[in-house]
Amino acid sequence: MGQLISPPSIIHLKPGFVLACALVGAGLAMSAPMAEKRTDDPGASSEISLLRLSYERDLIEASLAPVKEQITTLGTLEKQFAAERDYDDAITARDERKRLQNELARLDKELLLLQTREQTLKASLLPDRIKLPIDTATLSGLRLEGGAITGWSKVGASATWKLPALPPGGYEVMLRYRCGTAEGGKLLIKEARFTLTTSIETTLKGPEERSAGTLKISDGSGTLTLSAQSLITDNLMQLLAVELVPATR
Repeated sequence: MGQLISPPSIIHLKPGFVLACALVGAGLAMSAPMAEKRTDDPGASSEISLLRLSYERDLIEASLAPVKEQITTLGTLEKQFAAERDYDDAITARDERKRLQNELARLDKELLLLQTREQTLKASLLPDRIKLPIDTATLSGLRLEGGAITGWSKVGASATWKLPALPPGGYEVMLRYRCGTAEGGKLLIKEARFTLTTSIETTLKGPEERSAGTLKISDGSGTLTLSAQSLITDNLMQLLAVELVPATR
C-alpha cells in the first residue's frame, strides 16, 4: 500500500481508490518515525539517545522518496482529471497533493531538528582533545624524523590526516612545534570546504604548543591538511603534535 501505482496503470481505476492508496502510504511513511519518541528520556545514556535519534532520522529519510512520488502522481492525476473535465476529482487530487506537500515540509523541519540534536549529542561525547598522530599523516614533500614532521622547504609541502568521523562544527587547532630563529612562515590548514591560516613563529624555549585558531569542519569523515603557504628561509618548523579541541568545550 505504501507505493502508488504508476500513472499509466491508474487511468481506469476509480480515483477514490487511488487517493486512498496515497493517503495510506503517506500515513505509514510519516507516522512510523513518530511512533515512539524517547530521545529525551532522562534515564537513557548518551549512547542510547544517539541511537534513537539516528533511528528516527533514518526512518524519516526513508519516507521522503515515497511521499515525493505520491505528490508527483497526484499532480499527474490532477491534470488528467482536469483535461477530462472531471473537476471534482481534479480538486480532490489537488487538495491531497497540497496536503502531502505540507506534510513533506513538516518532515523536512523534523529532519533538520533531529540532525541538529544528533550533532549536538555527538559533540558532547567527544574527548576534550582529538589527537591526530604524527605517524599517521600522509606526507607530501616532507619527512618524519625524530618524532617530528620536518622538511617544510617548499611552498605546498603538506601533511594530511583522515579525520575520525567528527561531528561538523568548530575545532580549535592546537600545534606543538619547534621553530628556529631562521625558520617560520605561514601555514595553511584546510578541510573539505574551510581554511585557516596561521603564522609559525620562533619558539625561543624549545618546543611550544600554540593555537592556530578555530577551523570550521564541514566533513568530519574527510581530511585535514597542513601545508606550507610561505617560508622565511628554507624550513617552516618541526611539527611535533596536532590536536583538535571542540569549540564547545
